[in-house]
Amino acid sequence: MLSEEALIVAAAFGACGLLVLGVLELLWPTRPRRPVRQRPRAAMPSAVAAVAAPSPVTAHAGHPHRTSALTRHTLERGRSPYVRRASGLPAAGDAAAAMGVESVVERCFALHQARRDAEVLVLGMAALQGLDGAVRPDDPQTTAALWSVIALARQALGEDAEARTALESAIAAATPADRPTYQCQLAALADGVAGGLLAEADRHSGPESEKRLAAIHSAVTWLQCGAAAMPADGRLADLAASAEAMLWSTYERTVMVFVQRQDFRAARRLLREALADPRFPAARVEAFRELFSGTFSGEIGQLTAQAIRSVQDAREVDALAALQRAESLMGTLSDEALSPKRREEVDRRLWWGYSKLGERRVASGEYEAALEPLFHAFGYDVGPERQQATRALLVRALDGVADTRALDIRERADAGDHEAAIVHCDRLWALLRSATDKGLTLDDVAGASIKVQRLFESLGGARPTSAV
Repeated sequence: MLSEEALIVAAAFGACGLLVLGVLELLWPTRPRRPVRQRPRAAMPSAVAAVAAPSPVTAHAGHPHRTSALTRHTLERGRSPYVRRASGLPAAGDAAAAMGVESVVERCFALHQARRDAEVLVLGMAALQGLDGAVRPDDPQTTAALWSVIALARQALGEDAEARTALESAIAAATPADRPTYQCQLAALADGVAGGLLAEADRHSGPESEKRLAAIHSAVTWLQCGAAAMPADGRLADLAASAEAMLWSTYERTVMVFVQRQDFRAARRLLREALADPRFPAARVEAFRELFSGTFSGEIGQLTAQAIRSVQDAREVDALAALQRAESLMGTLSDEALSPKRREEVDRRLWWGYSKLGERRVASGEYEAALEPLFHAFGYDVGPERQQATRALLVRALDGVADTRALDIRERADAGDHEAAIVHCDRLWALLRSATDKGLTLDDVAGASIKVQRLFESLGGARPTSAV
C-alpha cells in the first residue's frame, strides 16, 4: 500500500494535470461555446437529386469538385470541398466556368445550402438564358430541376411570389414522371406562405382593419394555388375552403364598421371588390347587394341631414352641394334599391332642403337664384300641401324676376340700346314659357306674363300671341 505521503503527492500531480487541461481548453476550445443557430435549409427534391447525382465523369477521384451535391451536403459543416469566392457575386462568365466543372443543378443547390442564394440566382438564370457562353439545359429534367433550385433560393430570400413563378416554370418543363415532385414542392410553399399570412391576419384582429382583409385574401389565393397543385391533398382543400369562408365574413364585418362610421364610399369600394371576385359565393350575393344599396340610402340620409343643418346655419353653398350630391346618388339607384317608405322619406328631406333654400333667397330678394332650388323642390311628389307651398314661392320668385329684369330692360331702352332691350325682353318671355314646361300653370305665371306684354308694348315690339 502507498503511504499517506505518496497519496498526497499523486493527488497533487492529478490536480496539476486537470489545471493544464483547463488552460488548454480556454486557449483552444474543442467546440464553440455558443453554437451559431442556422436556419433550416430545404431538402433537395427527389427529382432534383436525381439530376444532381454524380455521373461517371463528375465522380472522378482526386478533383475537389467531383463529388455530388448530395454527398457534399452530408459532410460536416466547414468541410465543404468548395472554396468560397473572395467577395461579391459571380459574373456570368464565372457562371459558365462553374457549369463546365460540374452540373449546374448540383452547383446551385450547394450554393443554396451554403446560404449563397443570390449567387444561385445568378448562376441558375445564366444557365437558363444561355448568357456569356453558359450552356443551356437541353433536357426537360435538368431545366425543371434548375427552376426548382431557383425557387428554393427565392423562398430563402423571402421572394415568395417569385418562388411560386419559378416552381410553375418547373412544373411546366418537367417530364410527367417528375412533375408530381414539383407540384408537391409548390403545395408546400403555398401552405407555408398561407400560414404566415393567416398569422399576420390574427395580429390585425380589429374588424375594421383592411390589413387583416388583405392578408386573408392573399392566404386564400395561396391555399387555392396549393390545392390546385395537389388535388389529392384534402387538407389543403379544406384549409382553402375555411379561409375563403373567413374572407367573405371578414368583408361583411369590415363593411358594417365603415357603414357605422358613415364612411359609405369605403364600404361600397369593398363591396364592389367582393362582388367582382369570381370566387364570390352565389349564396351571399343578395345579402351583399342589399348592403350595397344600404350604403346609398345611408349616405343620402347623411347628406340630407347635412343640408338641413347648413340651411339652418345659413351656409347656402354647403347646403346646395349636399342636396345635389344626394340627388345624384338617388339617380343612380334602381327603384328596388330603396323601399317605398325610405324613398318617400328621402324625397321629403330633399324637398325641404331645396324649398327652404329657395325661400331664404326669395326673402332676401335674390329672385333669380331662388328659381333653381325651388324648381328642384317642385319636382318632388311630397303631397298637395307641400307642393302648393313651393308653387307659391315660385310665383313670387317669377314675379320678382319679371320686375327686376323689366327695370333693366327699360334702362337699356332709355339709354338708346333698343335692340338689346328687345333681346332681353325675349329672354324673359322664354323664362316664363319654360316655367310652364316644368309644371306651373298659365294662371301661375299670369301676373308675370302681363308685365312682359306691357313691356313689349312700351318698346314698340310685337305683342305675344298668347300668355306664354
